[in-house]
Amino acid sequence: MDENMGKKIVDEVVNASNNKTTNDQPTNNQSNDMRKKLMRIMLIVIGVLVIILIVILIISLFTGRNKSYEAIETELENAAKEYYDVQSGLLPQEEGEVVTVNASILAENGYMDPLSELRSGEDCTGRVEVTKINGEIIYTPYLECGDNYVTKELYKAVLEQGLVTTGNGLYDLNGEKVYRGETVNNYVKLDNALFRIVKIIANNQILLIADDVLDSSSLPYDDRYNSDRNYNSGINDYRVSRIKSSLEEIYNGNTLLSNNDKEKLTTFNLCIGKRSEEESINTNGAECSDVLNNQMIGLLTVSDFINASLDSNCKKTTDRSCQNYNYLRLRDAEWWLLTSNNSNTYQAYAVRTYGYIESFNASNMKRIRPTVMLNSNAMIKSGDGSASSPYILK
Repeated sequence: MDENMGKKIVDEVVNASNNKTTNDQPTNNQSNDMRKKLMRIMLIVIGVLVIILIVILIISLFTGRNKSYEAIETELENAAKEYYDVQSGLLPQEEGEVVTVNASILAENGYMDPLSELRSGEDCTGRVEVTKINGEIIYTPYLECGDNYVTKELYKAVLEQGLVTTGNGLYDLNGEKVYRGETVNNYVKLDNALFRIVKIIANNQILLIADDVLDSSSLPYDDRYNSDRNYNSGINDYRVSRIKSSLEEIYNGNTLLSNNDKEKLTTFNLCIGKRSEEESINTNGAECSDVLNNQMIGLLTVSDFINASLDSNCKKTTDRSCQNYNYLRLRDAEWWLLTSNNSNTYQAYAVRTYGYIESFNASNMKRIRPTVMLNSNAMIKSGDGSASSPYILK
């Protein structure tokens, strides 16, 4: 190989090496640029996340302490119980007596936070009414936060339906607010059973009747030996009747009424006076001529059944037209009323499957639809009283 040829080969190798170095340089620069771009994107994402977390923290500082209205009502109730555990001498002593403690007093004594802290930005007031009912102490919280929220009693929700003078609905009758007609929105769902509102009495307590007969077996009004009849036809005096004992057993059990339900009830006076089959004055005058005080459970009177009908021909005790336009009618059961026949010692009234009232021997077997009285401070949670959306209590 001559000298020129060797020199040429060496020059080609050197040039190739230089070209490779030159060509590699842009590739390294591109890689560095890509890393810088990725780093910038990551920093931006991290920055956005930090900003979001700061915003959430700020919002939580201003709104996180706002408890729900129901939660505040529960806190009011619990605070009042703790307060009266210490101040037990201030509790009501007499049946039906009511004492009140305001939320401001509970907060000042350290039993709860001030309402201004529990609902920031709202002007709220609260109190707890403490009542002695059937020997038990019942705590009822009230909360009012302007137009945003007001604790509402059931009787107020019922009255908001408005009164009517014709057709189905709530009537002003005999000094009471009475449901009349075939289709009325008066359903109340308690824990264990569905009830209907019969009426609101003068002190805003609410008379309820079971929507249907109880599942338990049929019962006699009474099955004692009657000396007037010379056999066990029963004695139609509610005070000593078998049905009174049966109702008390039902109340003391937890099948119809839960303990939670019982806290919402109050004692009431049962009108146990007798009336004739021809009686046409339906103001409970005859029935209330004899009264059994401070009862927790009972049955419906003849007057109350008749007043639920809108038929103008429903006047006397046994008028068959009383089955018409009457939400209390049941088509598949006969059930006892509270009222007895005043013409003898052995008959009481019951509603037949046809829907009108008839007099039966007290020893006959019939079903029952108990009545109870809701306290005026029973609170509504939801519902409009319709069959599909009955009133639900707190």
